[in-house]
Amino acid sequence: MELELLNGETVAVDVNVTALTLFNLQREKVIDGDFLKGFMKSSENDIGLDPIAVFQAVYAAYRQATPKEYLAFVDFLANYQLDMETDMEIYFSVISKQSRKAFQKNFAKGIKQGKK
Repeated sequence: MELELLNGETVAVDVNVTALTLFNLQREKVIDGDFLKGFMKSSENDIGLDPIAVFQAVYAAYRQATPKEYLAFVDFLANYQLDMETDMEIYFSVISKQSRKAFQKNFAKGIKQGKK
């Protein structure tokens, strides 16, 4: 996909944004937590959740499942395209026993239905 700038220059864009790109843009103060919260459902926004904490929880869950030969945090973010629906489920599953049980049940149901 391409965009044309006011000066006539054409630049490439890629809408498949990785978690690392978002992480770096927030660190550079190009985007803020409000931008990332836009990906979240309104009920989750009400709790004032920092989106970077969600990336960290996803990485923690990955590390829990991959104790050896794992990707470093930055490498993981560079290779992970965010999916806020799944990411939020993982986040709440990591921090809440009740959410974790619900996530496991839904995940198992998804596997039975052929969903990845």
